[in-house]
Order: sequence, then structure tokens, then C-alpha cells
Amino acid sequence: MNSQEQLAAQIDKVAMQDGLPQPRGKRAWGPFTIFSTSVATAIATWCFIIGGFVAYYLPAGTGTLAIIAGSLLGILFIVLACLPVSSKYGIDVVAASKPQLGSRGSVFAILLVYGATLGWNVFLFVLLGRAVTAILGGFGIAPQEWMTGVFGGIGVLVVLAMLRNGAENVRKFGIFISLAVLGLSIVIMIMLIASSGLETLIAAPAVAAWDSTAVNWTSAIEVLIASNLSWWAYTGAMVRNSPSARSSLWPVVFGLGLAVGVGSLTGLYGALLQPDSGGDPTQYLVDVGGPVFGVIALVFIVLANVGTALVGAYASTIAFRQIATVRKLSWFPSTLIATVPALVLVVFFSGFVFDNFGTFLSMLGLAFAPMCGIQIVDYFLLRRQRLDVASIYQNNRDSQYWYWGGVNIIAFIAFIAGAAAYLYLLDPVTYISRPPFEFMTASIPALVVAGFVYWVGTKLVSIPAGKGGYTKLHTKLDK
Repeated sequence: MNSQEQLAAQIDKVAMQDGLPQPRGKRAWGPFTIFSTSVATAIATWCFIIGGFVAYYLPAGTGTLAIIAGSLLGILFIVLACLPVSSKYGIDVVAASKPQLGSRGSVFAILLVYGATLGWNVFLFVLLGRAVTAILGGFGIAPQEWMTGVFGGIGVLVVLAMLRNGAENVRKFGIFISLAVLGLSIVIMIMLIASSGLETLIAAPAVAAWDSTAVNWTSAIEVLIASNLSWWAYTGAMVRNSPSARSSLWPVVFGLGLAVGVGSLTGLYGALLQPDSGGDPTQYLVDVGGPVFGVIALVFIVLANVGTALVGAYASTIAFRQIATVRKLSWFPSTLIATVPALVLVVFFSGFVFDNFGTFLSMLGLAFAPMCGIQIVDYFLLRRQRLDVASIYQNNRDSQYWYWGGVNIIAFIAFIAGAAAYLYLLDPVTYISRPPFEFMTASIPALVVAGFVYWVGTKLVSIPAGKGGYTKLHTKLDK
């Protein structure tokens, strides 16, 4: 490789690591890579626990329908909010949020990405620790409380080592892990049904259903919508490496959306047949499948969690490198900033993390439903699918997205309005709902309210004030 080729390769690597726009000709992720990375991201132990939550409300038949419906609804909003922008301009979700939040207001997007990826990763590492502990149990070693934290912490260190080469390892490892894990999920599902019988599964009642059938249905669907909305934090980091939205669409729908559904079905059936497990296969695989199969399956679960956590750590590192002070650091110190908090939480607070997974799921809908509503309205209705890329990377008054001191007040008002709608309909801690939650969910009204408030505020305030680049955009389009 000559000096010019080396320089070009270095520029490409910097663009990927610092969240700069990926030129279309440099985007090397084809449909299979997007699909495999999406599946590696989606299929992990969290799917089993998500399905376990659905088992609280619905039995196997209706629970299966609710899981598929909720997965498709959630991924629909992600496809509309994230995929067109990131694929068209080669930017991640933080950069794509600047036209709505403002040049400085996009720090809020960084916090959302980091909060979601940190939460998922911490939970993954805790479950990785539980899986390793279960493997040791299969060999007759008595489990100890400290084992979960210690082995989960080792998982964090493994992901840190794999991140040294940036996106390359995300692409390479995702391809090999994804299909194997998807197959494992199906095998566990078949094993559960074979060991207990299909009639037993169908007859198994919901674990802790509400009195209202409608509330049970909607609660189950809401769990899947909220879970899939969290892909807001991941999707841009992947599809920005794809040459077009068309080539990414179905890989994302099937790889992120339906893959979560498949994994969650395994958790649903596991929780119904093994109610004390909560859907977590680490609690029953050795007993149900025997020591040999159980240990092999647990090893695959460990690999799945490592693969998924790798994508999450990459996405959070890319988000952090949108901050100027972090971008001055080299890649590896940036990954440390993004992952060390996970190490602390996993090693010292693994029990607290596991006990609060339900609240975390609700918080995902609370955070990402309003953001999706704002971005969908802004990109499709107000900006007519056009952004000023130069302004995205100008963090000063020369940017069209400077708004008021770098912050778009209208966007934050809209976000608060959407979050308020969510909180009115559903308590994220107790999961107690209010009418008309049973007909609407909480995430969908939050998305609609936030989008509507943003549209009204932009029309009445931002555009007349000449903020946000709307006037210049419409002038160019009219010409």
C-alpha cells in the first residue's frame, strides 16, 4: 500500500470513529453485513427476559401475536426516524439529531444514546455473568453471589479488547455470531416445547395478568414497542456504513425487529413453562436440556451477549466522540470512557441492575418515542427530506442549526410534552396504566404528541424567527 492509499485509509478510519459523514463510495456494509450485525445486536439474553415480561400478561397464543405486533410497530418508527437520514447522509444518530435539537442541544442525544447502550450493556454483562455461573454449576461448582459480577466484569474487558480496531471487529464478529445465536434461540424453543409438551404450553396461564384483557394485550405490546424503540441508539451507527436506505431496510426490519420477536418468543415460552425463571434461560437450560446441551447453549449465550455488547459499546463510543474534548483523544481512551461505568455497575451492582429491568424497558419508551416523533415530523414534513450537512458539523453561529444559543427550545418543549403523555398513560416503575392506555399504548401517543407539538412550534415560532434553516431550505426548493 503506497502513502496515498495509507492516507486515504487513515481518513476513512477517522471518519468512522469520529462520526463524520461516510462518503457513499466508502460504505462497505452490504445487506448481509447489516442483517448479521443487526441480528447479533438484537438476539441476546435480553430478548428472553423481554419475553418473560410478556408472560406476566398473556399466555402462549396471544402472547406470540402481541410480541410480533409490538416488534413490527417499534421497528416501524425506528425505520422512519433513523434509517433514511443515516443512510442518505452517512451520519450517526447524534449528528442526525442536530437539525432538531440544535448544535449544542444534540448533547441530549449523546446522553440518550449513552444511557440506552449503557443500560443494555450492563444488563447483558450481568446475564453473561449469570450464564458463566450456570456453566460452572453444570460442572458441579456451587454458585456464589460474587461470581456474576466478576464474570460480567471480565466480559466488559473482553469487549474493550475487541473494540481496539473500531468498526472492523463489529463487522467481522457479527457475521459469525448472529446466525448461530438465532439458531440457538430456535433450538431452545423447540427443546422447551418437546420437554413439556405443546398442550402444556398452550394451557399455561399468564404469570401475573391484570384483570382487563385489553390492558394485558396492550401492556405486552408496549413492552416490545419500547424495546425496539431503543434501536434509535444503535441503528445510525450501523446503517451509516451502508450505501443506501433501500439496501438497509429489510435487513434492519428482519434483523432488529423480527429477531427481537423470535428471541422474545423463547423467553415467553420459557417463562410460562418455568415461571420462576422469568424467561432467563440461564436458570433452566442445564436442568431441562441436560448438562452437555445446557453448557453448550450457555456458551452460545455468552458469545451472543459479547457480540451485542460490542455493537452497543461501539455506538456509545461514536456518540461520545461527537464531543470535542473526547474527539481529541485517541480511539481506545474513548472506548474506556464509554465502557468503564459499565464495569463498575456490573461488578458492584449486578443485583440492583437485574431487579430493575422492567423500569429500564419503560424508560426506553419514555425517552425514544418522543425523539422519533420529533425526527419523523422534522425530516419528512418540515425539511422535505433535505439536510445541510455542513451545518451539522458547524458548532457555532454560522450553523443553520444554531437556533437560540445552539439549542432548539421548541424541540425540548415537544419532547417534554411527549414524555408527559407517556407518564400520564403508564407509570414506568409500577407499570400501572390509565385509560385510554389499553387502546393506544403509551409509546405511540408520546410519539404523536411530541411530533405534533414540534410541528406547531416550528410553524409558529422557529420559521417566522428565521431559525433552523427552514426558510433557506424552502427558498431553495421553491426555486
